[in-house]
Amino acid sequence: MSIIQQLKQVLINSDFKPRIVYAEGWNPNIQAAALEVSNNAIKPFLIFHTKSEIPSNFRLPHIIIDEADLSKYTNLLFESRKSKGMTLEEAQSLVKQPNYLATLIVKANDADGEICGIDYTTKDTLKPALQIIKTAPGAKLVTSAFIMERDNEIYVFGDCAINLNPTPQELADITKTISLFARDIGGISDVRTAMLSYSTNGSGAGESATKVQQAYTLIKNDSELQSQNIQVYGEIQFDAAFVPTVMAKKAKNIGWTKTANTFIFPNIDAGNIGYKIAQRMGRFNAIGPTLLGIASPVNDLSRGASQEDVVGLSYITGVQCLKLRK
Repeated sequence: MSIIQQLKQVLINSDFKPRIVYAEGWNPNIQAAALEVSNNAIKPFLIFHTKSEIPSNFRLPHIIIDEADLSKYTNLLFESRKSKGMTLEEAQSLVKQPNYLATLIVKANDADGEICGIDYTTKDTLKPALQIIKTAPGAKLVTSAFIMERDNEIYVFGDCAINLNPTPQELADITKTISLFARDIGGISDVRTAMLSYSTNGSGAGESATKVQQAYTLIKNDSELQSQNIQVYGEIQFDAAFVPTVMAKKAKNIGWTKTANTFIFPNIDAGNIGYKIAQRMGRFNAIGPTLLGIASPVNDLSRGASQEDVVGLSYITGVQCLKLRK
């Protein structure tokens, strides 16, 4: 059973059906995916600009910006941002933008989570979420993770979408957040996290390798990860983390008998390139990115997302909503 089918079953077996708002309801892949998940475990809610965007046979719950009374969300936005200088007129304009309206719907507790990004950029998805919903209690930063699946293989990659060039402390925080995600959402019971570099155990010198070394020093004795039996190692090259014979030669002190299943990239260049190579050349299904560290689930689609991609991210978002509720 695929990870998405497992997450779907978790939702079906629960008595909680998460309400997910889709900011780009006019997109055909969004419409088809929302219809598919509505038959199982999720209550979708779609946003449209105008009535003309809605197919004649469309019956899912939705809101039409041009026809709706948005005063509730306008006031919510104004009150939350007036200390930052936002005027009521600016709030009235922004609330008519679906990426802002979707976030406000979640903030008002009229939905449990949000999916955006099939037409919007990651920046346009993340900005209103950070302004309005803000980060989760205790979260030091927002990061992202992809679940990479091919047949019976499941890996987690991050950060491939948010943090351009994290500092050692930020990279340590990213490592912890994504490792916990791999266990809680990715369904990986024995998480082994590799902090990737072009260097293994000091075999290469340079600023990037040093950063990963410093980040590993900050995270290697983390008590929460140790209590969950989550193993972390760095800095390490991909082949040494993935191929046992290379691991035995380059990383003799790693103490693992199996290869890594969670991979932390040193910057967004490596992460974004890495997941797309795995997706396009390796034929992995790249599910995500899932945004981590926001107070309520807000997730970002690739602008090339298929119906299947939207369905997968919907179930991930739904399980995030379920875990927050517990």
